[in-house]
Amino acid sequence: MSKTVGDILIGVLDDLGEADLKKFRRKLCDRKQEPKVRRGIVEKADPVDLVDILTRTFTEDGAVNVAIEVLGAINCQDVAEELTEFKKSYFTAQGSCVTSGDAMASATGPKMNKDKHFVDHHRTALIDRVSQVEPLLDRLQGSGIITPNTYSEVRANRTNQKKMRELFDGPLKACGSKGKDIFLDILMELEPFLIRDLKGE
Repeated sequence: MSKTVGDILIGVLDDLGEADLKKFRRKLCDRKQEPKVRRGIVEKADPVDLVDILTRTFTEDGAVNVAIEVLGAINCQDVAEELTEFKKSYFTAQGSCVTSGDAMASATGPKMNKDKHFVDHHRTALIDRVSQVEPLLDRLQGSGIITPNTYSEVRANRTNQKKMRELFDGPLKACGSKGKDIFLDILMELEPFLIRDLKGE
């Protein structure tokens, strides 16, 4: 079953950590635009309750926009960008927005632009949608992208999403563009339909 907007938002807020989550709640209540969120209802809200409040107050599409805005305001830019990419891919798939020809054309190469690798550009979709994580880890270890220790640490995570997120935050951040090219080649072999979908083919 594919993930909903609520699932993604819960995952994002769950990963923030208590200090950033507290800032998120405060900044959410400080927004000037309507509708406003009262401090009393979010003060002790956990990520699940917080997402429920966001989607009830702003609708699904609006909840993502507000979350991106608030994450940017509390200096969680990486997560805000991740959520922005998810929004583009999710609402395009739902028919809620149209990808421009230029954007679609740029999605066909291994790099989206000269600064950002394809796997970084599609970080959120890959974290969310890669299902062959165990075979991926086996091949990454075999090609030297990850060490046996890292292999064990990543595998210890309970869900595929947590495993993929740890891969992105650790080995893939350190391995540079050549390592990411190898990672992408392995994904093209294990998840051909997913990669073709992300490339717009």
